Amino acid sequence: MTADRSQHDTPPLTPTEVDTGRLEEELRRTRGRRSLLVVLSGSAVGTLVPLDISELTFGRDPGCDVRLGDDGVSRRHARLVAQPDGAWRLEDLGSTNGTSVNGEPVERRVLQEGDRILLGHTVLKFVRQAEIDSEQQARIYEMSVRDPLTRLYNRRYLEDRLQAEVAYARRHRSFVALLLIEVDRLPELVQVRGRPLGDRLLAELALRMRGQVRSEDVLARFADETFAVLVREIPPPGVMVLAERIRSSAERLRIDAGEGEVSVTVTIGAATFRGSTALTERGLLDAADRLLSRARSEGRNRTCAEATG
Repeated sequence: MTADRSQHDTPPLTPTEVDTGRLEEELRRTRGRRSLLVVLSGSAVGTLVPLDISELTFGRDPGCDVRLGDDGVSRRHARLVAQPDGAWRLEDLGSTNGTSVNGEPVERRVLQEGDRILLGHTVLKFVRQAEIDSEQQARIYEMSVRDPLTRLYNRRYLEDRLQAEVAYARRHRSFVALLLIEVDRLPELVQVRGRPLGDRLLAELALRMRGQVRSEDVLARFADETFAVLVREIPPPGVMVLAERIRSSAERLRIDAGEGEVSVTVTIGAATFRGSTALTERGLLDAADRLLSRARSEGRNRTCAEATG
């Protein structure tokens, strides 16, 4: 709903832009009057979507108010429209796979408390805000942005922050860096020694890395054996120092596996950009991935770093 959004001078809502502070503020301001959606399945599971404007569109298109990264969702899939009596009407927008409520295909329907909406492979539950307290909302939000094993941020949260940090760096012509940290030969270790040991290693590495980064840095589990650190306003020499600190800390880790100790090393690709109009999230991510591949090909347990701009 571009007209409403432009009046408020805010970007289109994506699920990961919802934070607990905003939700609690909205609760105090609109107690008993607003409703929300809770994502129950799909890539955005646990996310809360406040229904805080008069119309919201759902789909994969960047112009939608709620963007869903689901291949089963059409570019403009459905919309919710506020009614004069405070109810919400769901409308399908001619989507390829259709819209269902409680398992029944619908073209339009006024939602009732607890209704489950299916868009592609994503299930959302309609909840009146009075039914969820602020503590429960905070717990659901934390579940949606944290990796359950390491308790670090997950990839979805990192990618959301990456977009914001790149925009900040462009505006201020400041440094932004992304480190991709791969645990060397973890799949082989898991195959030989089992998944529980691999999980212990990942959890211990995450704990060590927490002690190496600043509170304002974003430390995330990016993939099964890959972590990521997003940092702002550190020049290239400082990024290299950070990467080497993380690498050497991992190298010192020892885990008692019952049949002797297990050690681990990590390989790091670190890309630093100075903000410019040419800087993009994809460009920063691709640069870090390329440097990680180079470090891996050079023998692992090393850092490859590069600065651009």
